[in-house]
Amino acid sequence: MSTDYNFSTRVSRVGAGTLKDAFTPEAVRQAGLVTYWGAEFEFPTCPAFSRGVMKCADRGMYAFTLQTDAYNERVVWWMRHVRAFECDPDWIVPTHGTIFALATAIRLFLLPGHKQLLVLEPGYNRYAQAASRMGLETIGSQMHPDAEGVYRIDWQDLEQKMADPGNGLLVFSNPNNPTGRVLTKDELENIAILSEKHGMPVFCDEIFAEITRVGPVFPYIHVSHGRDYAMTCTSLGKCMSLTGINHANLLIPSVRLREAYIHQKYADHYGSIDPVLYAGLMEAYTEDGASFIRALNAQMDANTARFEERLPQCVPGVRVFHPEGTFVIWADYTGLGLDDDTLSRKLSEEVLFLGDDGSDYAVSRQFYRYNLAVPPKCLENSFDYFAAHWRA
Repeated sequence: MSTDYNFSTRVSRVGAGTLKDAFTPEAVRQAGLVTYWGAEFEFPTCPAFSRGVMKCADRGMYAFTLQTDAYNERVVWWMRHVRAFECDPDWIVPTHGTIFALATAIRLFLLPGHKQLLVLEPGYNRYAQAASRMGLETIGSQMHPDAEGVYRIDWQDLEQKMADPGNGLLVFSNPNNPTGRVLTKDELENIAILSEKHGMPVFCDEIFAEITRVGPVFPYIHVSHGRDYAMTCTSLGKCMSLTGINHANLLIPSVRLREAYIHQKYADHYGSIDPVLYAGLMEAYTEDGASFIRALNAQMDANTARFEERLPQCVPGVRVFHPEGTFVIWADYTGLGLDDDTLSRKLSEEVLFLGDDGSDYAVSRQFYRYNLAVPPKCLENSFDYFAAHWRA
């Protein structure tokens, strides 16, 4: 088992055709800095996954690839040893990625009656994008930070919207993207009670669940109520930075719901598991992969602590929300008293500290999300540049 994980070297994007490289401003390149957009590693991924990909290439065969018993066994092992819950192999439904999986659920539950998608906000912008591409509307239920900076659900608002027959599916991420908040078992049980009461299916995106600072993330599919409406989406997409490889596993305990979902999945032209991906996953869903996750969590803990220390030093008045999970972090600049455009210009042009602004998550542009999956030296260089160039 390899423990030689390289979190200190910045991986090269030159010639790889990546989206992030295409949109990186020349000024950032010239300064030798990184951008903090998106949620991809700036260092190499898990060696076990890469080893599986190389084995596939060495074999020289890229055939139609099935969901085998061996594949199911690896996923079950991962959920038991990394996610700390039991998963029945019958629950596992491979899909072409989290948003593909959600799009299938949208077609299954919303298109027959053209209902709205309900999203907990702040929330990932591609949920709404998936609905809008089918001509459907999205409605949000806003969470708000308490005095300690912990985002809380507005239960009265959420129930009102789940009771509305015009809304047909609830989607949310846990841990939350962008705030890093991890919903507790009790909070998930409350959502499940509302789901059962109002007959609303729930799609819980747990793509960040391996990255946590508060212990194992409780899986939504293990709620006591509403299991006939419960779906959990899992993936190595974030914890191993496989963002360009579209794959996820939807876990669905209910036989009725699972059969309906699988029928819709094939109607949406699902083919097979990518053979290169299959080979990588079979190596990654092992103790080698679990060891990488433990090391990654330790590095992200250190990067998080450093960010929480240095950003307020550079900009007195900024509020940083401590992420309980994920490797992104959420910051609030409203205390600076700058308008949105001035703030954006100062961050993007003056200090070259580029993150995703709050408009991507259905909140104010005074909020920014930053990706912390970068080599520690890159983080230090960014803050050194920030401190030297910020003009109050």
